[in-house]
Amino acid sequence: MKKNIGNKVLSLILTLIMLACAALAVNKTLFGHKIEAKSVTEVSEISKADTDVISTLPDGTEVIHTSAVADSVQGYAGPVPLDIYISEGKIAKIEALPNAETPSFFKRASAMFDEWIGLTPQEALAQKVDGITGATYSSDAITANVNAGLDAYLGIQNEHRNNAPWKIWIALAVTLAACLVPLFVKSKVYHTVQMIANVVVLGFWCGLYLDYALMLRYMSEGLLFPAGFVAIVMLVAAFIYPLFGRPQHYCNHICPLGSAQQLVAQICNYKITISKKTLKGLDWFRRLLWAALMLLLWADCLTGWMDLELFQAFQFRSASWWIIGAALLFVALSAVVARPYCRFVCPTGSLFKRAENLG
Repeated sequence: MKKNIGNKVLSLILTLIMLACAALAVNKTLFGHKIEAKSVTEVSEISKADTDVISTLPDGTEVIHTSAVADSVQGYAGPVPLDIYISEGKIAKIEALPNAETPSFFKRASAMFDEWIGLTPQEALAQKVDGITGATYSSDAITANVNAGLDAYLGIQNEHRNNAPWKIWIALAVTLAACLVPLFVKSKVYHTVQMIANVVVLGFWCGLYLDYALMLRYMSEGLLFPAGFVAIVMLVAAFIYPLFGRPQHYCNHICPLGSAQQLVAQICNYKITISKKTLKGLDWFRRLLWAALMLLLWADCLTGWMDLELFQAFQFRSASWWIIGAALLFVALSAVVARPYCRFVCPTGSLFKRAENLG
């Protein structure tokens, strides 16, 4: 028994080291520490951007740099600094600076910029702009950055910290229930209710789940709170629970895509019989696919595959049609094949299995 736990701990440590190496290769940062040296010019430009709130272009356009006044404002994966262009007394353009948000989510949230274009700073501050469903954290951070920048421009001293959306606490409650209740309750009715909550709340409503892109950002930038509370619970279920006899707890009880497949599986009693040889071949396909994708991360080559995991389909307004189509295909297939995406494809699930010493 002790030997088995020792093997699992060793496997977990090796998996985390592999993940850390991938974070260094892709993001060049580990827990906020960059490994690439910056030139004197780059350092000078960064320092200037950090200290100057407003700069003026040759044509007279004023540019507000929110990085200098909204450093406490965080999106889902980190700061989301903006440059706000003021021309002839009105907002002419809002430009997002590099950030660590999931590209598809931030692209969708940045549609909010149009709501402020053409307004005076005073009008923009009075304008109530609704956030974008499914990109809540990025939306709130954008609003807080715009307000902080315009306040600074007008000489108003306000502190803008994006308060945690109340939906984060709902998501935390759902995640905690998925972690704790199955330890004591063995009920098909409860399990079905939990799966529905995972799909609706964690999937479609909040967009909170573990995937490669997010885990690499955690390795690179650390956790951001309060959304980080949900992430911690999910990470414990994925990496720590298996050490205590709860294998694949995250995949079986929390993951919204896994939950969707389990729900659809209840619709049809008939299941396709797959031979042991075919199952073994499909399992080897999953292992080789995961190994190939890890090599791409370590080589910092074609790393865009991380934004193509099928979890993105929950944010259907910003996801590509082929991702939505592929997700629907796997969910539909789960009616006759138990959790096909989880068992035969999912790179994130394969990472968790590697951490559990399951391959």
